Amino acid sequence: MGNTGNEKEPVIPVSNIEVDSGMYYQVGDDDEDQSSGNSQSECVSLTSSITDYPFEHGRRYHKYAEGQYFLPNDETEQDRLDMHHHIFLKLLYGKLTLAPLDQYPPRRVLDVGCGTGIWALDMAELYPEAEIVGIDLSPIQPNLVLPNCRFEIDDAELEWTYPPNHFDFIHSRMLSSSIRDWVHYMGQIYKHLTPGGHVEIIEHALELGCDDNSYPADCPLSIYMITWKKALDIMGLANMPVKAKEYLEGAGFIDITEEIRHMPVGPWPKDPHLKEIGHWALVNTETSFEAYGLALFTRVLGMSAESARELCLGAQRDCGNRHIHVYLSNFFYLARKPYDINVDHPGGM
Repeated sequence: MGNTGNEKEPVIPVSNIEVDSGMYYQVGDDDEDQSSGNSQSECVSLTSSITDYPFEHGRRYHKYAEGQYFLPNDETEQDRLDMHHHIFLKLLYGKLTLAPLDQYPPRRVLDVGCGTGIWALDMAELYPEAEIVGIDLSPIQPNLVLPNCRFEIDDAELEWTYPPNHFDFIHSRMLSSSIRDWVHYMGQIYKHLTPGGHVEIIEHALELGCDDNSYPADCPLSIYMITWKKALDIMGLANMPVKAKEYLEGAGFIDITEEIRHMPVGPWPKDPHLKEIGHWALVNTETSFEAYGLALFTRVLGMSAESARELCLGAQRDCGNRHIHVYLSNFFYLARKPYDINVDHPGGM
């Protein structure tokens, strides 16, 4: 699980990641540099209708708010989400959050879009005196949990039913593919945070970074990213994270900070810490491209499942190419609700 991260972190530059020139890794056929793909709101009660999941092209999706969210919720996706949590722990050197919670331990914490619940469960263990609540569209979280942790089925885009000024800390990670109205969403967070409470918004860039011109503009990975962003634009989901600070300011938050941490895709960096992150990120791509792209490409762009899967596989193979050095930038935004609340502020709802 995570820790409070008392160890001192080394300073990692946010760009110009040095490539390990002596690095060689075999992920597939050497001639093609391919990886094989075979590595390892109204809160509603749980009813049979919630778990009567629809299936598309062999993947299982959410029943609640059906069709609005394009990532799957099956066991393959749950494994990917848990691995991604592991990657975030590596990015943060074992910490669960960058929020300054040590001085004033939270009493109530909300994890929005909790997925498998792994972050919330780690928080419940780290802060046993706090009440940890995780919400998601599907009940894919464990049934046996710590007594200070619970999970609810809810749509974060609906009106929240919690009391105002209720949570000391709200955690929102990787929701750019599900939140359409960020102004309303930030207003909800503001309304339900206690005065002085913190919010952490974590989102990733919509383009891959590359510092050494090793990322061809016409490769399948580049085509995938262009196609993916086009579909997001059509759905109105391509406005994060570039406007996160603007949304936080508009909601009334103060002490807003932004930090960028890169996730290399592949063990190509020279730095050992980034190399390890890159290894896990590469393994994660074995299912991530299909998770993000399959339903989006077929539903929004009208692609056939065969064409969509071919593009996903081509992108994943490019990530396994030792000559392509790309990384994904992750944006960590922290903000605080002021103590002197202006009830007439539009962020206060």
